[in-house]
Amino acid sequence: MAPTFPIAYWQIALTLVAALLSYVITKGFHSRHLFYKLRRQGLPMPSWNIVTGNLLAFLPLLKHFPSNVHQNYLITELSKKFIKWDSCFYLDLWPFSIPFLVISSPSLAIQATQELDLPKPFDLDRFFRPFAGGTDTLFTLNGTEWKRAHAIFQPGFSASFILSQTHNIVRETADLVEIFKDHATKGDIFLLDDLLGYFMMDIIGAVILGSRLHSKKQFNQLGHAMRSQVRWQIADGELNLFKRWNPARPLVQWYNSRQMDIYVSKELEKRFAERQKSSDSPPRSVMDLVLDNYMKENPSAKTSNRIDPSFKKWASVHIRTFLFSGHDSTASTIEYCYHLLSKHPEAMARIQAELDEVFGADSSTVGPQLLDQPQKINMLPYTTAVIKETMRLFPAASAVRKGLPGSILQDSNGNRFPTEGVTILMMHSAIHINPDYWKEPKSFIPERWLVGAWRPFEFGARNCIGQTLVMQDVKTVLAMTVREFDVCGAYDEWDELHPRKGLKTAWGERAYHVFRAAAHPADGFPCRVTKRK
Repeated sequence: MAPTFPIAYWQIALTLVAALLSYVITKGFHSRHLFYKLRRQGLPMPSWNIVTGNLLAFLPLLKHFPSNVHQNYLITELSKKFIKWDSCFYLDLWPFSIPFLVISSPSLAIQATQELDLPKPFDLDRFFRPFAGGTDTLFTLNGTEWKRAHAIFQPGFSASFILSQTHNIVRETADLVEIFKDHATKGDIFLLDDLLGYFMMDIIGAVILGSRLHSKKQFNQLGHAMRSQVRWQIADGELNLFKRWNPARPLVQWYNSRQMDIYVSKELEKRFAERQKSSDSPPRSVMDLVLDNYMKENPSAKTSNRIDPSFKKWASVHIRTFLFSGHDSTASTIEYCYHLLSKHPEAMARIQAELDEVFGADSSTVGPQLLDQPQKINMLPYTTAVIKETMRLFPAASAVRKGLPGSILQDSNGNRFPTEGVTILMMHSAIHINPDYWKEPKSFIPERWLVGAWRPFEFGARNCIGQTLVMQDVKTVLAMTVREFDVCGAYDEWDELHPRKGLKTAWGERAYHVFRAAAHPADGFPCRVTKRK
């Protein structure tokens, strides 16, 4: 009989620890060695050493910001030290983040996204996985796989299809109006971020799935799970070790992901059965378009009693991705529109005058008019300018690309920036207030024409597929609410009720950005809603 050699648990644990240490040391060596070479070439970066990289460069900045401020503020501040390099610099935050080449000018961003058309980095999968339930989303795919997926989903985000979804957007916004009326009657303080998060889940659920979630008024499995994922997500460069390695996070994210998979799977099965019976009828959701394409490519599916499991998983990942990306950043944009309009009465007066001219003085008729003439939503140039200016000052996200061997960016001064081994981070919060490209960069001026340096949706082939939907969502919400309600931040009262030590503003703004998947207002934007007289 052959001898047996039982393996103790401590031996397994020791092996895993050794493997982890080997990975950390190897990755750390490659990161530090890369930056050592970049530094030897005289390329721009904050103070650096081989032990801590650029981490210590953040320390002098931390005392000027609230403890929970979005890291984009700190990176934007660092960019100001590299003016002669067109505010471009390398950033080594290992082990908390990947190596970056930070871009704060539109000209370099154009080179990365349009002229060189660099691919999306694999690291994006780590961010999207809790929301999508898998890898290879439309935001992370490259090459022929991306082109195929984009061709399938593009019709669902075309201007004509989005206009056909007006009834869904108006219906959900009418519910929001009723909720605002209730808060105005109560006179209470509530968190606008939570309400608009669920509100936008209802809109995107209707557009993507073709069914109502009602999550802003009652519990919905999909809406609750997705919003929970948003709350539990952490930034890639999170420095707080207790947040970063909270043992509850993977368990909660697994459970939420499971709940979303179950819900989306049921919706796919239901819509699949319906499309089999009525495939000749016009699609009423993005899911319908995807299922129609599936049956077109697989004729036998028209008579099958089940969906191919591999297709179902593929479709679920993309659908969940759109449910996340289509609700979270849009909710933040609406919040900041209300916030900036409340602080700039001249802009509020002008947007109200435009709405009076297009829809008449009675704001209650906006919804019915849009249902009858959806194209009226495109007759609001000043409203559109307000939204764009809001996104300039408070962009919900930045963009990234993967650097490649031989791909070199060059600024107007002739400085060359090799991209091999780094992820290119296009810092929208810095690009949009770069004084070399903007007059009065931190002022709210909707009248300015936002071209060239305005990049909240990015440019090039990989621009945001859902930007038409975002703009229609926000314009509809503003058109149906800003003449009937004043939505104003209530931070002074909130701070009295919830006192805390330390700074409470960033760049003089109390509603500063914090990380919550996308960038959102601090403390959930506590506010009051009052009826306009």
